[in-house]
Amino acid sequence: MLRYLRENTGNWIIKIFLGIIVIVFVFLGVGSMNATRQSEVASVNDKPITFSEFQDAYTGMVQRMRAQFGNALNDDLLKALNVKQQALNSLIDQKVLDIEAEKMKIVVSDQELQDVLLSIKAFQKNGAFDIELYKAVLGQNKLTPETFEAQQRKALKNAKLREMVLNGITVSDTEARNWYLFQNTKMAVDYLTVDPGTFTGITPTSEQVEKQYQDNLDLYKSEPKRKAVYLVFSPEDHKGSAGVSDEQVKEYYEQNKDRFTTPEKVEASHILIKTDEDADEAAIEAARKEALAVYEKAAKGEDFSELAKEFSQGPSGPNGGYLGSFERKSMVKPFGDAAFAMKAGEISKPVKTQFGWHVIKLKAKHQAKIEPFEKAATLIRNELEGQELQNLAYYQAGEAFDSVMDGDDFEQVAMIAKKTLLNTPEFTADGQGLDIGNAPEFARNAFELKNDEISEVKQIGNQYYLIKVVEKIEPEQLALEAVKERIVDTLTARQQKEAARKTAENMLKQAGAGKKLAELATENKLTLASTELFTRNQSIQGIPGSQGIAAAAFKLTEEDPVYSEVLRAGQNFYIIGFKEKLVPETMAAEENQDKIRQEVAYRKQQQFYSAWIENLKSNAEIRINPEMVN
Repeated sequence: MLRYLRENTGNWIIKIFLGIIVIVFVFLGVGSMNATRQSEVASVNDKPITFSEFQDAYTGMVQRMRAQFGNALNDDLLKALNVKQQALNSLIDQKVLDIEAEKMKIVVSDQELQDVLLSIKAFQKNGAFDIELYKAVLGQNKLTPETFEAQQRKALKNAKLREMVLNGITVSDTEARNWYLFQNTKMAVDYLTVDPGTFTGITPTSEQVEKQYQDNLDLYKSEPKRKAVYLVFSPEDHKGSAGVSDEQVKEYYEQNKDRFTTPEKVEASHILIKTDEDADEAAIEAARKEALAVYEKAAKGEDFSELAKEFSQGPSGPNGGYLGSFERKSMVKPFGDAAFAMKAGEISKPVKTQFGWHVIKLKAKHQAKIEPFEKAATLIRNELEGQELQNLAYYQAGEAFDSVMDGDDFEQVAMIAKKTLLNTPEFTADGQGLDIGNAPEFARNAFELKNDEISEVKQIGNQYYLIKVVEKIEPEQLALEAVKERIVDTLTARQQKEAARKTAENMLKQAGAGKKLAELATENKLTLASTELFTRNQSIQGIPGSQGIAAAAFKLTEEDPVYSEVLRAGQNFYIIGFKEKLVPETMAAEENQDKIRQEVAYRKQQQFYSAWIENLKSNAEIRINPEMVN
C-alpha cells in the first residue's frame, strides 16, 4: 500500500489521502502499524470494539479539539486531556447503547434517515436538497455518504433510545420554584484577608536549611539530560517539486466559496439607555421613554454624535456612539435585525435588547462581496502547493522509517535518504541546550525513547523528525551550597504561610468569642472589605479562586454570622462574615416558570441518563486491552 502511494504521489486523490495519513500518524505513531493493531481494543458483553473504530473516534476527537485549540494543541495537551481514554470511553458508552437498543428492538427506517438528510440546510441549494452539494460537503469533511449516513442512523437510534428512557421524567411547579430560588439567591460577605507575603523578617535557620536538604535529597539533583542524533525532513527541501493544476485550484475555490466571501456589513452609531437584566416593567418603560426623547431630538436634526456623548450609557458614548462596521451575527439579534433593515442615513426608533434601549443611526451599508477566482487563485495555489510539499516531506520521512523497520542502522538510513545525520549537545527535558525550533517538543519526544532506540516519524512544527537517543545522562546529587538559595526561598514561603494561617485562626477564635470583624481588622492593621452581591455560580470580584468562599458564604446566617473555618483562596487566608442575603421574589419564578421548568428538566434528564448508562455499564462485562490504548 505504501509503495503504491509513493509511486502515485502525482495523483490528486492520493495527495489528499496522504494528508489524512499524516494527521492520523502524527497522533497515533507511524511505525506502530502491525498485526496486533487489528486486535480488539475492548469488548462489551463480547461485542468487540476494533482498533479501526478506536482510531476513527480518536482522530475525530483530535480534529474537533484542533478546531477549538488551534496551534496550542500538541501531544502534551492531548495527554493532559487524556484524549485516548475519552475516545475509548465514548466507544464503550456507544456499544452499551447499541446493545440496549437491540434489546428494545429500536430501528431507524430508510424514510426517517432520508427525512433528516433532506432537512439539513448545509446540503440545500435554493431551499432544496442538492446531491452534488451533499457529496462536496462530505468530501470537504473527509466523509463518504455511506459513513455519514451510518453516523446519522446511529444518532437517530440514540435519540429514540434516549426519548424512551427519559419519557417519564417530569418537573413539578415546586421543583421549578425551588431551583429558581436556589440559583438566584444572592449573598454578600464582609471579609478579612491575611496575606502570607506581609509576614516579613522570616529567615530560616541554617539547621532548618540543612534538614530540608537532607530530608529531601531527591529534590536537589541535577536534571536528567540526553544526547541525540536526528534526521529532519522539511517541506522546504522539496521546493519546486510541487505541481498543482489549474483544475485543482478551481475545484478548491468552488468547494470553499464561503472562505472568499465578505459578508454584508453596515456601519452605524447608537445611543444606549441601559436597563438591568432584572428590571421591572416600570423601569423598562421609563428607559424606553428616555430613549424615545433622545430619538425625537435626533429626528429633528440635532447632532447624533453630540447626543450620544451626552445621553448614551454605553462604552461607545464618549466616541459619539460610533460602532464601526459589523456583520449581522456580531450583534445581538434585535439590534442586528434593526440595523440591517435600515437605509443609510436613517435613525431608528428605540430598539429593545438585553442591554436596554438603543437609538441607531445607520451611516453606510456594505454589500456582500465574493472575491473573484482570479484574485483568489494565487493564494489557493500557494496553499495547495504548501500541502503537497508537506506531504512530500512526510513521504520522505516515511521512506526513511521503512528503512529503519527493515533493519538498516541510522547512518545507512541517512545515506539512503541523502540526509545529514545531525547531533545535539546535552539537553534537558524542557529543551534547554537545544538550538532548534520548538526545542521543548523535540526534547519531549527524545525523553520518551530508550537508549539507541529510533523514534517513529514525529511532526514538530511543519517538519518531520527521526530521533535516536545516543546517551542518557542521569541526575547527580547537587551540593547544598548550589541549592541553598532555593531551599531558603522554599522554607521562607512555607513559614510565612504557616504564620499567616496561625494568625487567621487566632482571629477566628476571637470572632467566635464575640469580637467583631471590624475590631479584629483594627487590632491587626487589616482592612475589612465587603463583596458585592453574588450567586452560587459567580466568582467573587476581588478574590481570585473564590469558589470555596462562595460556597461557604451561603451557609452563613444573621444568627450565625462568621464562618467557622479559615478559608483559603490563592495564596491568602480569609475570614468571612455575613453581610446581606437577597432572596428573589417567588413572583419572578412564576413568571419564568416554563423556562425554569425546561432548564430543570434538562438537568434532571442529563443526570438520569448518565446514571442510567453507568448502571448499564456496571452490569455489562467490559474488557479493555490496555496495550492497545496506550
